Amino acid sequence: MVGPQTLPTLIWDHATGAAITARPVVVDGETPTTYVANHAGRVLALATTDQPEARVRFEVLLDGIVWGHPMRDPGGRLWVGADDDVLYGIDADGTIAVQVRLGDCQPPRAPGPEGTRCDVDGGPTLLDDGDLLVGADGVYRLGRDGSIRWHTPSAADSVARHVYSSPGRIGELVVFGGYDGNITAVSTAGEPRWVFAVGADVDGSPVAGPSGDIYVGADNGKLYALSPAGALRWSWVTKGEIRSAATIAADGTIYVSSADGTIVALDPSGKLRWKFAARGPIVAAPTLDRGGTAYFGSQDDTLYAVDDNGRQLWALEFPADIDAPVAISGDGTLIVACDDGVVRALAARPAKR
Repeated sequence: MVGPQTLPTLIWDHATGAAITARPVVVDGETPTTYVANHAGRVLALATTDQPEARVRFEVLLDGIVWGHPMRDPGGRLWVGADDDVLYGIDADGTIAVQVRLGDCQPPRAPGPEGTRCDVDGGPTLLDDGDLLVGADGVYRLGRDGSIRWHTPSAADSVARHVYSSPGRIGELVVFGGYDGNITAVSTAGEPRWVFAVGADVDGSPVAGPSGDIYVGADNGKLYALSPAGALRWSWVTKGEIRSAATIAADGTIYVSSADGTIVALDPSGKLRWKFAARGPIVAAPTLDRGGTAYFGSQDDTLYAVDDNGRQLWALEFPADIDAPVAISGDGTLIVACDDGVVRALAARPAKR
């Protein structure tokens, strides 16, 4: 899909009632649907239609804020974690089919770090066999029925720290960052492989480039490039926290957003290709279309489109910060969720006749 190359126009919008910081899930096909989850715990399935009265296909109210990105599996079930320490599996008709409490935090909403330690914020990430990887108090592997295959760290005397980043399946490894200040790799069976010490919270989710190298950003403003064996290849320093995953282009270019208000494009060796500066912090990963255009929002209340040379194509002001990654439908429509709680569909303006 190729997104709008010129300033787009609003196709439809829908107010959800609370801020949205999770990436919308867009499903194309016979019944195109956009799934969103907000800070009031509302999960909505929104139809792509010109009739606002037919917009909501289902609405489910969870008992917690949704921070992590929902995921829809091939069977049509939507998986959503919330800060009530619960992972939910929601079927296509809006029925909650699975509801599993993770961790041992008592109570789930205690003040301070203990109250957030078991929040289900990381992932879910889908594995080839249908199992899920989820970050909460450490990392869990679960079956589609909610059964827990393993949990790491598993030692009885070890208190697992919070994992906000989405665990990544990279080769034969599961890689994740945590609030223990480390990037950790285990096997797909949960067996320890290696630990790379960062010394800061790791909110960015790990991604792999074509070479197999692993890229992870941290709250100390650094992007780390690690070998599959956990050795440091190089690091890139920004002036603000890196709160999201890097985005990898087909040619291996690494796009990194930072709370210092910049997007940088790096080659696989860590050399700067270009830098783009917004007017406010950028906490969401940029989204690339098939042509290499990057779409991202900022806390300057603006949505940007930047080409693969770092040149701004257009910028569109919004009523509030944009902290959620942008989604793109199969026809190139942008789905943008905003801190004002509104989901907006934007498409290229019709050509003049």
